[in-house]
Amino acid sequence: MSSNRSWAIRDAHPGDLDGVLRLVELAKGQVDTRPIDLVETLVHLRSGGPAMVASVGADIVGVVVASVSGDSAWIGALAIAPSWRNQGMGSALVRAIEERVLHMGARKISTILGVGQVGEEALGNRGFVATHGLVLYEKLEPLMPSEVGVLDEWGGDLLSSDNWHLVAGMSTEKSLIETRIVAPLADPVTARKIGLLAPATVMLFGPPGTGKTTFARGIAGLLGWPFVELLPSKLASAAAGLASELRRAFTELAGLEHVVVFIDEFDEIASRRQSRPEMQSVVNELLKAIPPFRAQPGRLLVCATNFIDNIDPAVIRPGRFDLIVPIGPPDGHAREALWLAAVDRLDHRDVDVGQLAAESVGFTPGDVALAAQRAAAAAFNRIRASEGPQWVTNADLFSALQRTAASVSSADQDHFAEQSLRHSRV
Repeated sequence: MSSNRSWAIRDAHPGDLDGVLRLVELAKGQVDTRPIDLVETLVHLRSGGPAMVASVGADIVGVVVASVSGDSAWIGALAIAPSWRNQGMGSALVRAIEERVLHMGARKISTILGVGQVGEEALGNRGFVATHGLVLYEKLEPLMPSEVGVLDEWGGDLLSSDNWHLVAGMSTEKSLIETRIVAPLADPVTARKIGLLAPATVMLFGPPGTGKTTFARGIAGLLGWPFVELLPSKLASAAAGLASELRRAFTELAGLEHVVVFIDEFDEIASRRQSRPEMQSVVNELLKAIPPFRAQPGRLLVCATNFIDNIDPAVIRPGRFDLIVPIGPPDGHAREALWLAAVDRLDHRDVDVGQLAAESVGFTPGDVALAAQRAAAAAFNRIRASEGPQWVTNADLFSALQRTAASVSSADQDHFAEQSLRHSRV
């Protein structure tokens, strides 16, 4: 133990926990104080790890905590009561912890401090040398350990933001989703300040194959939130039945701090009760489950359907779904972007992407990918037969385009335009 006329420095013991807690709370919020992981510090003290405290009478006014692994030690926490700073206490605490870890076999002692933080002068006084040119990399995972089990239970995943870039073209839809959905959820402070309510429930509708699922996954990737897809077929196969399993899913997933819940083919479980009376219990369950789910910040329900007219109006009225976003077939600019992305993956020469886009009205991203691969297959077979040319030609692509039927017919496009006028809410 070391001391001066004002304080005493000694080994910490479990009885110091309350005093250390008060000290850390006292120092919290000071701009020159290094953030301290309080839980980790208290667990360390309770386990009897190397730690020293400075006390004045019964009060704990300083603490330093370290950990030792082999011949290396790490100072994980250093806190001093504001009224006792700049009086040599920091140097005394560091010296005391040095002695302790040296006796435990450590030779190299390290820590990290920001410029001007408490302890910087003390470390310098004790001969610690700052290492420049290094960058500290840190990441806070979006899941608490206790949440991992819930995510596993429902087949959830953490997606990369790269998922957003899988949507080639579709600039209008992407801009709308970024500004109306992602931005308010990613910056809730600014949204609240201006009075903007971040959406909690979103419906995506449009013809099959237009990328609704890809958009939902992209939203989760941009937000960095866990993504959980609830499959109606899987929910219905549960022993408890569709309505009960749906209730359980919403209840358990609402316990996550952040989550994007996605339900595709939403019309299958939210059909109009007049046309499908057997679905009444499921629709009633949705009507009860959605409001409490949407009331909690950090949760987003995204549903998708090809047939929005089939959904019970009570489910999608304002107050249950904030936004209803039409996702139509790619327009000319989007088709050109899709063809560019598809052709870039091929060994090609002199391809007229603009003409490909002009002649593929009604093509979805899947249609473009299929046509491009058909062209590549034709070139592959030609090369294997030792015939030329030895690459994908413009003729290959246009031939493949002619053999690929557009997923969205003219009638489908007209119907979608009419639905957009009636249902869109953005």
